[in-house]
Amino acid sequence: MSVGTAEDRREGRPPAREETPPYLQLVVKVSKFCNLRCRYCYEFPSLGDRTAMTVPQVRNMIKHVGEWLADQPGRTADFVWHGGEPLLMPHEFYYEVKRAQQEFLEPAGIPYGNSVQTNLYRLTDDDLTLMRDVFDDVGVSVDLVGGQRVNVAGRQAQPRVLANMQRLMDEGLNFGCITVLSRSTAPHVADIHRFFEDMDLGFRLLPIYRTGYPGQQAEHDLSSQEIVAALKTLTDRWLVSDSFINVEPIEGYAANVVHALHGEGERRFYDKERGETILVIDTDGSVYSNGDAYDLSLRHGDIFTESLSAMRRSPTFGEALRQSRDRVRDTCTGCRYFGSCSGFFAAESTPEQRWRDPVSGLSRCGVVLPVQQYIEERLTDLGLVDSVSHRLDRTLLARRALD
Repeated sequence: MSVGTAEDRREGRPPAREETPPYLQLVVKVSKFCNLRCRYCYEFPSLGDRTAMTVPQVRNMIKHVGEWLADQPGRTADFVWHGGEPLLMPHEFYYEVKRAQQEFLEPAGIPYGNSVQTNLYRLTDDDLTLMRDVFDDVGVSVDLVGGQRVNVAGRQAQPRVLANMQRLMDEGLNFGCITVLSRSTAPHVADIHRFFEDMDLGFRLLPIYRTGYPGQQAEHDLSSQEIVAALKTLTDRWLVSDSFINVEPIEGYAANVVHALHGEGERRFYDKERGETILVIDTDGSVYSNGDAYDLSLRHGDIFTESLSAMRRSPTFGEALRQSRDRVRDTCTGCRYFGSCSGFFAAESTPEQRWRDPVSGLSRCGVVLPVQQYIEERLTDLGLVDSVSHRLDRTLLARRALD
């Protein structure tokens, strides 16, 4: 592990591992057009816009991704086809995507994957064939409660989505779900977890993290304290559950805590320059870091016409990098989990996630830190952590494993 150069320390940069992260996730906003009008959707102003990426544009995008990753052996390109509703695109478009990936990525030995994030309001036989032929993973956006997911006519989308989820299961197609954590869903976290347990489906509880226009989230957004309370409830259920479903973000936070409690092993730090893990690609080809979409002053460049290497040398990327490092320095310095928790949550936080202490005005980790502290407290209550050393009690762990 590299502990960072003297320049790194002067500039407040976190020390980083020498190797780059194993994957690059590209969230591709193939079109903003959608058949739903979910009231909290940050793309709401554009949901009626039929502008979409073209095949030549996407071929250029994949070509530029391949050229960049060819110099980074071992990295995987994970394409997340997003919207709007990405399944409203002509299906031949995605077959062309696959052909472009075979042309530009496979000869260079670059592993890649395709997933689609769908509202599943429409599910045709052709959609099912496309899922089998092109997509490695399917994500379904579903809230279960709250009544905020409606179609263009304002009618509830939920009954049809649930029926289509059952059809996916009947067809043997694996999928996971995302449920938005909002003022409407927060009181029902336990019921939401119980539903996914009964369905044997993994899910992610995702707090609202972007805003489409001023005032949009006034009825839906939660304070950091309210988000923490909901995630504590989810943590309690996760700890006592007999199911093996994946529950995020709790499992990710718990992994950080366990890493810290081991007190050994390689420390890990996120740094955008050394190994950015998520890029958001807008419909017009604009590239942004995860936390900065769609801030034009932090736009890296146009992936339809520019190489990623050139974008990384742009002044706007440099400014995005500076701001990201500043957030990590101001938020994570001194945190006992830093190095187990990589700092990604601060580095790539959106403006809505950049909380400040109301008294001091200093940056604070409004959600991740208190939830990780709570997970440690619960593990201590269960007798898995030595209360003096703050390390996992390996004797007890071994004994429980034998039981």
